Amino acid sequence: MLALQKGIDPITGRQITDPVLDHCHKTGHVRAVLQRWTNGVFGRLENWASRLGGDTDPVQFLRASADYIEKHRSEPSGVLYPTHKTEAEKRDARNAKARKVRAAARKATPSTDSQGTATE
Repeated sequence: MLALQKGIDPITGRQITDPVLDHCHKTGHVRAVLQRWTNGVFGRLENWASRLGGDTDPVQFLRASADYIEKHRSEPSGVLYPTHKTEAEKRDARNAKARKVRAAARKATPSTDSQGTATE
């Protein structure tokens, strides 16, 4: 089956390096070979969608979820989540933290003069 798929994961389109057989848990039918990580994520999505209850079709739920993500990717609301940080803000926070750690390490380490003698 992996050879028929030319070693490609049908969900991600990437080369499979850690193959597992994906199968329907209701019928037992094997669907394809997937990358282990893809299979794990797919299984969780499928389980969550089937837990919606009522007359919600899991396949319709997953399609609608993809449509929802695409819509908001192309038409963002313009409202940011209150604690959201941009990549630049995250980088600045990491750098500030690293500077603080380096400064504390310099304080804790005795200085030496050009002769190698400890100074205070």
